[in-house]
Formats: sequence, C-alpha cells, structure tokens
Amino acid sequence: MKHITKVVLLVVLVIFASCQKESTQEIESQQQAALRFDEKGMVVSDGEEDKELTFNEKSEDLVKPTLSNAKTWGNYGGGSNNGSSDCTPDLLETGFDTTVNIEVLDKPGANAYFDISIDGGDATSAFCSDRLPSLGADDDFIDFTVISSYDTAILAGGEFEAVYTNPQNFDKVNWILNNIEYGPGEQYTYGHVQYAIWKLIEGPFVNDFTDFLTPVPGDWRPAIDNAKGDEIYDDAVANGEGYTPECGGKLGLLLIPADFDNVQALLITKDLPEADECSDCVGDVNQITFKWDWHNDYRVRLYQRYENTCYAVKIFDDVVGLNDEMAVSGVNHDGTFGDWIYVYVGNCYYTKFKTNCYLNIGPGYKRGVVEVVSGTSTYGGELCEYEPPTYWCWWW
Repeated sequence: MKHITKVVLLVVLVIFASCQKESTQEIESQQQAALRFDEKGMVVSDGEEDKELTFNEKSEDLVKPTLSNAKTWGNYGGGSNNGSSDCTPDLLETGFDTTVNIEVLDKPGANAYFDISIDGGDATSAFCSDRLPSLGADDDFIDFTVISSYDTAILAGGEFEAVYTNPQNFDKVNWILNNIEYGPGEQYTYGHVQYAIWKLIEGPFVNDFTDFLTPVPGDWRPAIDNAKGDEIYDDAVANGEGYTPECGGKLGLLLIPADFDNVQALLITKDLPEADECSDCVGDVNQITFKWDWHNDYRVRLYQRYENTCYAVKIFDDVVGLNDEMAVSGVNHDGTFGDWIYVYVGNCYYTKFKTNCYLNIGPGYKRGVVEVVSGTSTYGGELCEYEPPTYWCWWW
C-alpha cells in the first residue's frame, strides 16, 4: 500500500512540474528576446497580428493628445488605490475619539511648547494654538474636543468661533508645519515656530510670553529670536494662502477644551499616510513609456485604434536606438488607448501590447525587444512592476 501511495505522489509531482514548465514556456514565448527576420531581412511578427486593424488615408498622420483627452488618472477618481501624483488626504479625519483627556508631562517639551499625554498614551509634542489662558506643568484636564485645523467649527458661526482671533490663518500654520525645519542643528527652534503660530492666530500682539519658548526658560533673546520668528511668519504669509498638506505630510489637529475661556487650546500634528507609489492596472492604460532593447537603430511606429473603430491612429513615429524611450498618451476622447497598442518596426508589424488592464501590465513587461518602463491607468495611477501570473495545474 505504501508503495502505491509513493507512486501516486510521484505521478502528481511530475504532472505538476510539467504544468509549471509549460506555463513558464508560454510566458517566455510571449516575451521573445530578440528581433527575428525572414530571408528577405524583414522583421518577423510575433504571430498575433490583428487582421481587423485597418489603415486609411489618415492613419499615417501623427496624432497627439489634446487638452480634452490628455487626462491623467487623477481626473477620474473612484479608484481603490491612489497614486502619488494627485493624492488627496482626508483633512477632516483626526484619527482620535471626538473628546480626549490631556495630561501635561513637560513644559517646555523636548520638541515643542509642551509634551502631553492623550488618554494615557505616549508623550506627544504640542504647541499652543492660542496664547491665553496658559497650561502649567503637570496639569490634567478632561474633555478636549479633537478637530482638524480645517474644520469649519472654528470659523465664524462655528461651535468654537470664540477660541481664535484669526482662525482663517490655519492654512498658513499648516504650511509652517510642513515646510519649516526646526530643532537642534537647524536654523529655527520650536520657539521660533511657536512665536510665528501665535502671531498668525492671535496677532498682532507684543510677545511678552517668552519664558517657555526655549528649552531653558528665560533664554529667549528678543532682538534675535523675535526676528527669526518673524521670518517664519513672513514666509507663511507669502506662501501659505490656501495651503493644504498632501499625503505624507503633516496635518494640524486642534485640542479645544470644554472650558476654553479658562483652559488653553493646543495644536498637535498628525502624520498623513504616504501615497501609494504604484498600483495594479485598473480601468485602462492612458500613459505608457516603452524602451527599445535592441543594439541596432530602427524606425518604430506605434498605433492604437480610433475610439471603438478598426481604424489605425499613429501615436509615435521615430528612429530609436538601444535604451531609447518612447512615451505616448492615449488619444481617445477619454485619454486611453483602447484595447491595444500596435508596434511596427521598419515597414513590418512586430507585436502589440494589451492596454485595457485585462493583463496587469507594468514596468518590466516585455514583448520582444520593446519593454514597458512606466505607465499609468485611469483608476489605478502609477503602474507597479509587472509580475508574471502563476498558473496552477491540479491533477486528481
């Protein structure tokens, strides 16, 4: 019985290996390594020429995308994956419960005006988002509302309109949080940043609260440090109007106490998630760059179909040499290529690339001597590296 079992298992393994080998050979045959020529020196196609592709008198006119159809993937929206180009984070999502409790751990803090603990968590750096009243070291408070610095509750007519003198300047505060480097070895300290935030939100004022604007209270030098704070303020006014942070940036969150007339409101930062650098092909390919991987120069023409017809539209025509790139965008009304891009070398059809995302095309995908370098799809954004599909073969 054991002998029979071993024989059966051996047969299964042989068939499985055979299936895997066949799958690998199929993939390799689709990605032939070199140009092939017939006895007349003409380029040999890959055997997948589209007999329905029709050329007419307009097919040799080179067509470029117009403003109406040269859309990037970000214009479409609705995708489950976001690329890095047009990433739009949710500026109203705080990541906290609506209300939290605050414990002041240190004043001054290591990297900001305070070190605080939120709901008993680890130390978090915090700035003052208003100048008065003041929190003391070791103070504990309950019922701080957490809202985004872009929440309309701080504007006129909002729930917290009385907290800030100039709440319209929080766009400039967020510009500071994302564009000013501060800390040991930097041009600016957290005190200079705090000074500029005060001036934006509570100004104009005479800066008479300097004791905690330096790691060692009392080390603030008005003639020098006020000027540095003013530099940050001026840069924010000049550059921060209408500013919103991008993915990978920082978002200012406001901690507003229930008794904000007698307890100071705070400002902390939230790290926004990084934008996905790439995604699978979703929708249709609308931009793609190819590389010519052959040692001789050849004239290469790329075609797509005109909308849903069978008529060829030329989108690239040039002589390319080793490692030269061919970047094209779709010329259909929606900025796409349709189902295929057709490659002609010299006067001969050579191969074609599937561009409707039925194949998860991406950098590294190769048809003969033409390789994908980069690209985008309408709903997925930047294309990830191509990974050959895995085919499983079961026998029983």
